[in-house]
Amino acid sequence: MAALLHPISNIAFSDGTPVTAQTYVYTLTRALLPEVQSSQAALYEGVIVGADNVMKGRTKTLQGVKAIDNLTLRITLSRPTPYFLQMLTNAIFFPLNKQIIDEYGQADWANHVAGSGVGTGPFMIQEWDRSVKMVFVPNPHYYGNKTRLTKVNMIFANDATTALTTYRAGQYDFVWNIATADQVAAKGLPGFVRGPQLQTDALFFDNTKPPFDKPAVRQAFAYATDKVTLAHTVFFDSVIPAPTIIPPGIPGYPQNNAATTAMPYDKNAAKSLLESVYPDLTTVPPITFSYSSSEVSPQEASALQGMWQDALGIPVTLHSVETTAYNDELNKHLVQFGFISWNADFPDPYDCLTLNLFSTAANNYGEWNNPDFDHAVTQAEQAPSNDMRMLLYSQAEQIAIQDVGWLPLDHQTLAAIFPAWVQGVSVNANDLYFGDWSKVYLLQH
Repeated sequence: MAALLHPISNIAFSDGTPVTAQTYVYTLTRALLPEVQSSQAALYEGVIVGADNVMKGRTKTLQGVKAIDNLTLRITLSRPTPYFLQMLTNAIFFPLNKQIIDEYGQADWANHVAGSGVGTGPFMIQEWDRSVKMVFVPNPHYYGNKTRLTKVNMIFANDATTALTTYRAGQYDFVWNIATADQVAAKGLPGFVRGPQLQTDALFFDNTKPPFDKPAVRQAFAYATDKVTLAHTVFFDSVIPAPTIIPPGIPGYPQNNAATTAMPYDKNAAKSLLESVYPDLTTVPPITFSYSSSEVSPQEASALQGMWQDALGIPVTLHSVETTAYNDELNKHLVQFGFISWNADFPDPYDCLTLNLFSTAANNYGEWNNPDFDHAVTQAEQAPSNDMRMLLYSQAEQIAIQDVGWLPLDHQTLAAIFPAWVQGVSVNANDLYFGDWSKVYLLQH
């Protein structure tokens, strides 16, 4: 399977160096080199013919990527990959200026981006004070509509609450990524907006050992989890209760959630399911809910614990773990009952479902194994049409929900305040969205 791509003819880096098909050959090959140590290259480029040989250091020539001429790039894939065009939107495919990297070296070039021709966008970096701010000025070689702005100061704020306070003091033109606790007051301010992100918070279970090796026990916990109350009382309605694993904005997200939905909160159903496996609740093995201390607040953990203990009549121990240590426990499959926060790498159900819940997937931390699910997602990648592919993924998601491969909790949102004098900036499912930079400007105020 091959794709012919045609870069726009007048694209150049901010130092005037032209971007050609050969630029992309260099960029894609470089990402796979062992010395670059990219954590993402295998995911995004692994389907390109010859990628494995480059990653293993056997060659520095990426067989599946060739410049036919200056404006024609051919990428050959090792298997049908319906989502490949979506993956191309990731930054790993953004063109890199070989001259800059050759001058400063693979390990150090990123420390010399200020004033250098490293990008092709509407701005170039004039100044970068690490962890403090970046200053951008217009790129004179930008191929698109020119920006009206003469300078952009991007300030790094370590604390979201402090950032909001600073905005309200008039020191920022807008503010985004507003903390959950601050949104109660912020949503009354002019220009407040909130939009869903390509993200799902979920729970998973160790399917290899009692008690969670029994689907009825996993289902009991699903029925015992009151997502609506959690979203309202803990998150102040700043998240969307998740009836699905796939979040809004991903192809395959059901417009009618009744067709693919998680179990609703039902204490009676929860208790009945648990007792179908453990009639004597004192024989239920000890259960510990583990989570990253940076991803689950004490309030959320306590609320979940209270729901489970109230509905099921059994104790659940909470175990807050430092983030690095928690990730290590995940990778070693040491978590009995845990929390996972998934963010889309690219907008496709393959990324959400197959890469997390296929029986042999590296991210399948609960080692959930359902042959019907595996068959459905495998067939989806061989489907003759996109409609059939989406139907198969919908079936796979329903299997994962009913068998509780994951228990989806919520979909995060992004909150921002854009006052009336800020024009052309919005929030979309990926983050901030600027679109046509010629329409991004500030009114006098």
